[in-house]
Amino acid sequence: MKAIICLGDSITFGIGETPALGWVGRLKKYFEPSGRYHHVVNLGFPGHDTNDLLKRIDSELKTRVRIKRDTDEFLTIVSIGTNDSRFNDSKSAINPRITKVKFEENIQKIIQKISKYQTKIIFLTTPPANEELTSPFEGDYFFTNKQIGSFNNITKKVCKNNKIPVIDIFNLMRKLNYQNLLEDGLHPNSKGYEFIFKHVRKFLKDNKTI
Repeated sequence: MKAIICLGDSITFGIGETPALGWVGRLKKYFEPSGRYHHVVNLGFPGHDTNDLLKRIDSELKTRVRIKRDTDEFLTIVSIGTNDSRFNDSKSAINPRITKVKFEENIQKIIQKISKYQTKIIFLTTPPANEELTSPFEGDYFFTNKQIGSFNNITKKVCKNNKIPVIDIFNLMRKLNYQNLLEDGLHPNSKGYEFIFKHVRKFLKDNKTI
C-alpha cells in the first residue's frame, strides 16, 4: 500500500471549482489506479490556518499512518498559510490573523508533529492572489501578495532548516498570467488546480518520492 495524505485549507479542499476536485482530486485520479491499495486522502478544511491544523494533525495521522508491510509507504503533503496571512481590517494593517513569529513557530511544530509518524513530508507554498479581487475579499478580509509571499518565505525557510522539500507554487504561478488561474482572486479555478497538480506530479515522478 502507498498512501498520500494532503493537509491544508480550502485550496487543498478544492474550493474554486464545482465539484471540488482540486489538485488533490486530480492527484487521486492519477495515483490510485497505479496500485490496488494506493490511495489519496484529502484533509483540506476551508478556513483553517496553522493553529487549526496543529489541533488535528495527531488525530488525522494516527488513524491513517499504519505501516503493516515493508512495502507500505506514506507521504504527507502540506499546503497552509493563506488564512494565516489574512488581514482582518485593511490591506495596510499590521495585524494579520497570525503573526509571522507565530506562523514560523507553527510551521516548525507542524513538521515536528508529522515527523512522529512513518511518513515522508512535502510542503507546497500557497498561490498568489489577484489583489483587485482580494482587497477586500468577500467584503471582510484582505489578502496581498506581499503578505502571502512573506509567509511562504517563512515556510521555505523552516522547511530548508528541517531538510523538507518544498514545491514553490507561489513563484511558479507568478511567472505566468496567474490571474487567469484564479476563480475568485484567491482560490484557483480548474486551470489553476490543473497547474498545481502537474507540478506535484512532476515532483513526485522526478524525485521518485512514492
